[in-house]
Amino acid sequence: MKNTNSKLILTVLLSFTMIFLTYGQKRAYKERADKLYESGELYKIEGTVTAFSHYVVKNAEVTSKNTKSRALTDSQGRFEILTTKGDVLIFSANGFEKNRRKIRTVDDEVLVNMILRPGEQNEKIAIGYGHLSANELTHALVHYSDLNNDYLRYMDMRDLLQRELPGSRVTDRGGIKVFIRGGDNFNNRGFEGDQEYPGAALFVLDGMIVPSIDHLQPRDVKSITLLKDAGTAIYGGRGSNGVILINTM
Repeated sequence: MKNTNSKLILTVLLSFTMIFLTYGQKRAYKERADKLYESGELYKIEGTVTAFSHYVVKNAEVTSKNTKSRALTDSQGRFEILTTKGDVLIFSANGFEKNRRKIRTVDDEVLVNMILRPGEQNEKIAIGYGHLSANELTHALVHYSDLNNDYLRYMDMRDLLQRELPGSRVTDRGGIKVFIRGGDNFNNRGFEGDQEYPGAALFVLDGMIVPSIDHLQPRDVKSITLLKDAGTAIYGGRGSNGVILINTM
């Protein structure tokens, strides 16, 4: 009996602790938002979330990394959210891959194309949560399966890399270079293929190290993965400044 009472008291104390912590976090977020309002650094951003570049995604969640604001897309796939310049918006919907967008200019309309995860189970989940109707998804899989990526809307590879790798710096000095840590004046030296270049990330295209990706177009890209730190070990010193895996197949 004594042990039962002790467990009950401990459970109640833990519950109050969690409530207090949650309240404290919310209060901290509100105080931060109030400061941003006062300084004029908080902006309302609008946008649309789609899938297969043709159908709007309903009830997708949009979260601001800086302000912690949250919003849901409406029946037209539209959303409004309070954020700051330079903030990162995180988009999530059940059955879809998470998506991120860095806010560069507050006047821009944010357009995001969600990527449906492969597998019949994810299709059922996307329908079950009301993101797409069964008819929409069936039609999309038959007619627009090649559009199940977010790369077609980019103007060129430089634009694609800059937006898909938030926090990185992309330059075009006789060829596209990516600097993962935000600068290009590091003491260590990176490589692109067999060509040495200070601080530049290594490009691996369809499993092969290449000196350039200038010939690629956004429509060619199926996926991009950024490797940093321990994930670059198999590339030795060549991957010391990060590795960008690009798949076109």
